[in-house]
Amino acid sequence: MSAAIYMADMVDAFLPALQEEDRVTILLGSATLLPWEPIEHPAVTYLIAQEIPNTFAAHDEMADLVQHIRPDVWWTADTTLSPPKSKHFSPKIVYAVEDFRTLLGFERRSFWARTMAMRRSRKNLHNADAIICPVKAVAARIIHTVGIAARHKTFVIPNGIHPIFRHHTDEEVLNVRRKLLIPQRYVLTACTADVSNYLTPILEAMGASEDVPSSTCVVLGDADLPDAVREVIRDCHLEGMVRFLNVSKLAPTEIAALYSGASVFFEPSQDIAYQPSILRAMASGTPVICAASAANEALYNQAVLRVHPTDAQEWIRAFTALTLSTVLRDRQIANGLSCAAKFTSTAMAKQSFAFARLLCTVPASTIRKNHILHKND
Repeated sequence: MSAAIYMADMVDAFLPALQEEDRVTILLGSATLLPWEPIEHPAVTYLIAQEIPNTFAAHDEMADLVQHIRPDVWWTADTTLSPPKSKHFSPKIVYAVEDFRTLLGFERRSFWARTMAMRRSRKNLHNADAIICPVKAVAARIIHTVGIAARHKTFVIPNGIHPIFRHHTDEEVLNVRRKLLIPQRYVLTACTADVSNYLTPILEAMGASEDVPSSTCVVLGDADLPDAVREVIRDCHLEGMVRFLNVSKLAPTEIAALYSGASVFFEPSQDIAYQPSILRAMASGTPVICAASAANEALYNQAVLRVHPTDAQEWIRAFTALTLSTVLRDRQIANGLSCAAKFTSTAMAKQSFAFARLLCTVPASTIRKNHILHKND
């Protein structure tokens, strides 16, 4: 999902942000399938890596590519990916960290894999020229984890929302609902098997709410998520009322339509991280109830209803209020649309390219000292 939407962003946001002298090379993983035809642009090049990441062969391949392309800036979101090394050329190294959990190796199944991923991430961030985060809460955690040196090279560039997330017509939503066999009235949430415990209070609230007519809870997640919360569904007597959809099997247009057609979007995450699903829901005209955290409080303020993450009763009260009060619902939708309008993918692209150009001329410590990028950063 993220890769496909990122590729779509290249058309609507990144390409207009390119200047005449800019050149962008997108390196995709081995056996990657592009979501659609590659975008033809003289300044954009696509390369598909042939070797498995974090192997000696992959390191050699990366070194050869860097030597051939000779980039000014090497920018990646994979903190475990070691920077390319070349005897004759050394690009500026930039890591973009959206979710702090990646530094903890949360996607790795085994303890040894998580430990190694954590070590690689911290080493790479420590040696990077700059670290980009979407929110200050993530930046603060990185500075605390990596060390005081990160303070002088960690910057905040807010992420943008792709225009594919918008208010859809009833017919557009109906076509997707029919294809996926989803009833007219449903609420939406997103989760993964790794953090399935975050979903428990929401399911408990759905099962205990008597003031609101029954709604189907559609959960966007991975293939392992249903097994991870099966016991909770049984205990809450929600059999047949929870529908799981594997997000990797859905097209970006289908996901966007689901966001727009939901009566409420629940964001259960309790992590200090940027949650793109909140922005996507707000841009789609769907009111949001989310777990209270420093990250979403600073970003979204009154555009979302924040509740205690583990208190099912608070989720029930917020859900009931949005369902029974038209005034509250209309106000939250208006606040959400206004908030989402500030976070455009075009603005993010322009700031990213401007930062990359600036980093080529001055060190990151100078950028921070002079507050060239953000006066309030």
